[in-house]
Amino acid sequence: MPASRESVSMPILPIKGILFPGAKTNMVIEDSSYKVMISYCIQQDTGLCVCMERPTQDSGSSLADTAEPSNIGTSARILQVVELEGGRMRVELAGISRISLLSYRHGSRYMVGQFKYLPDLDDSVPAPLIDEALALSSEIWSFIGPNRSRPQIPSEPEALSYWIAAHVPFAVTSQQELLELRTTRTRLAKEVSLVRRLMDRLRSEQPI
Repeated sequence: MPASRESVSMPILPIKGILFPGAKTNMVIEDSSYKVMISYCIQQDTGLCVCMERPTQDSGSSLADTAEPSNIGTSARILQVVELEGGRMRVELAGISRISLLSYRHGSRYMVGQFKYLPDLDDSVPAPLIDEALALSSEIWSFIGPNRSRPQIPSEPEALSYWIAAHVPFAVTSQQELLELRTTRTRLAKEVSLVRRLMDRLRSEQPI
């Protein structure tokens, strides 16, 4: 993860969900302004910032004119672009690192922001917490992905915390809260609590 304290400038792509560091996502782009942004990033071989879109009252014609980004997002790289019918494009993105939005402006076609990288603060993670998080991650996958091959769950604490946040079906608001937590230890502890509650609910829904 980049550790420079200097700010960087990147285009902003607000989305309805959350992209975490180390995770991938596919989305279909229809808005002409965002298609221009994607083309620019490919031509310049540059990254972009993916932020959760904050609700607004504005009902303008272009999403790029009305969407407002959350203050904490994820830098991302474009892995693949596929042209679809009707002028749409399918874009595959990979999350790289957590970043903090310092300022932004609406450019001629899309938003551009100034960011600083936001690595987790140093905080030791107890081995029992890591073990419990790994065990719960493996157990809950048997409920949410029984017909899919079991993925490789990372054991490194920070990567594990982001894997859980990206793969367990938490509410989007909870995912954003997890992204904003400043230490891996706090994030893992929060996730263990959330997964326990989710497991209790899933078990209660299982037929006897």
